[in-house]
Amino acid sequence: MNTFRLILIFAVIIAFVVLMMKKKIPTILALPIMGFLVALIASVGTLPLMGLFNYSTMVNGASVDNPGIFSSVITDGVKMMAGAVSTIIFASAFSKLLMKQKVIEKIIKTAAEYAGDRPLTLALVFYVIISIIFMAIGGLGGVILVGSIVLPIMLSAGLKPIHAASIFLLSLNSGGIVNPMNYSTYIALLAPSMGNNTQLAQQTLVSMSWVIYAIAFLVPIAYIFIHIKPSTKRVAWSANSNINLENAEVSKLAMIAPIIPVVVLILSAITKYTIPSEIAIVIGIIYVLIVTKSSHKLQLLSQSFVEGVQDVAGAILLMIGIGILIKGFQYSAVQVIIGPAIEVAVSYLKNPMTYVIGFTIGSLLALYRGPMNTFGIGGALPALFGAAGFSPVAIIWALRANGNMQGFGDPTNSHNIWIADFVNVDVNEILKNVLVYGLVISFLVLSYAVFIAKIQLGV
Repeated sequence: MNTFRLILIFAVIIAFVVLMMKKKIPTILALPIMGFLVALIASVGTLPLMGLFNYSTMVNGASVDNPGIFSSVITDGVKMMAGAVSTIIFASAFSKLLMKQKVIEKIIKTAAEYAGDRPLTLALVFYVIISIIFMAIGGLGGVILVGSIVLPIMLSAGLKPIHAASIFLLSLNSGGIVNPMNYSTYIALLAPSMGNNTQLAQQTLVSMSWVIYAIAFLVPIAYIFIHIKPSTKRVAWSANSNINLENAEVSKLAMIAPIIPVVVLILSAITKYTIPSEIAIVIGIIYVLIVTKSSHKLQLLSQSFVEGVQDVAGAILLMIGIGILIKGFQYSAVQVIIGPAIEVAVSYLKNPMTYVIGFTIGSLLALYRGPMNTFGIGGALPALFGAAGFSPVAIIWALRANGNMQGFGDPTNSHNIWIADFVNVDVNEILKNVLVYGLVISFLVLSYAVFIAKIQLGV
């Protein structure tokens, strides 16, 4: 009977992955439905009331209350990602504030003036600047703002559209690695295995992030030197670069604002006095309000929060969906069925070499909303593998290593689609252009994890 249920569970997983890949169902709906169905398949016929409601069992002559799917999967799943949701809201408000105060435009304008019309220099300077910018901002709105300024400049300097798009995406991805908006999700995934100690989970992720950032930042520099030649002929300085020259009032002090929350989190990790991500972002917000001019700062701040929440409404729903999915796979009846199958997979991956090779190849499964995509089924892996005796920290390393491939290569990303359309190239051509760099980054990150950091693969 359990074998049939296991087959049915995997059939549901495969069906929803295919539906997400083909865009027949949005991810924000697919994940919670999948979490509910997996728990329901495991419960029907084995638990009272199909497992939907709380029920009692007798243990050693005493009545024990057991949570049902509605409370354990749905309610607890909605609550699970609350920390990530709050960080996303604060980070989005910070992002909006930087845009409203023209800080981002000032940074780009200064970089463009410094680089001039030298293609290789321009590509390198923008690569660094975009990475720094996306340490602070995120979302499709931020990509459109920066991309509509930067991409025309790179194209007018003679860069091929495919190269301009790839450099932008590679840089965007590296900055996002240390952006609290992005890695706050991993805190929620890792904390349960650390006794719900979110401070320890944050410290682990901050120290991990800088190693991954260094690798994800340095590897694509090879791409720039391979594809961008110093002698590339300049076409024309684009008149459509959308740089607002009225931002001259932005001070030089404001230009370091994007890295303020990151610096705070680094200092927090070094000193061991843990500062939550939300507080680090608040410090960044206060800094921007102090060093920029505005006659209505409180109104500006409230607008930033309201508009920021509107921008990340989809991401918030996605976090809720991930929480329900994880709780669905963690449901006791589900663990009984899938536990043995996961243990078989774990037994092969506990060897350092198979871990590195297996998850490097697995980076391909992060594409098209595949099972190694953290913001899909991959979000349930730390809980599943942890229950089978595999280190959740090792799984987080794997997800973050593979996340680079998804971050700059996945053709289903909204930012990939927008950038490809903006420079008039096929979004799948971008994937082909950067695929090898995703594999190299995954290999180097995973190799560092097991051979230098010497993380434990078992628990």
